[in-house]
Amino acid sequence: MKKYILAFIAILFTNSVVASNICDEAETQFNEAVSVYKKKGNAAFMARILKNGPLEKDTRSLCQAQSLGQIEQFFGQITSASILSTKALGNKSCYIIAILEYKNGPAFAVANYYKGTKGVGATSMFFKTEPESILPKEFLVNYNR
Repeated sequence: MKKYILAFIAILFTNSVVASNICDEAETQFNEAVSVYKKKGNAAFMARILKNGPLEKDTRSLCQAQSLGQIEQFFGQITSASILSTKALGNKSCYIIAILEYKNGPAFAVANYYKGTKGVGATSMFFKTEPESILPKEFLVNYNR
């Protein structure tokens, strides 16, 4: 009986380690994309975000660079970015919420990364300048007051 319990605990631990690894890999991919963004601009950023994913060369997805271009028109150049939250959604998917900090203001990003046959790549990403349109209420409101 002890063997079964230990095996069950080992399986649970292994699944949580695998799930956290997907977010570690997704964070690395996102941070590399931000580095590309700073050096080569918004089109290169979107291409890097989508690398390894099913939308890698999808022209409609790459057009999201235009929305970043509009943000840049008002907020200026990107200066930094931070991942605010990661959440493993199963063993192969990680949901990331990030802030992109520009010279004159922030934008918020949500991406879902998936580990497929080519590696870890985004299956979706969108940007908003209003935090309430992306961030969960727990980020915006202190419920302990």
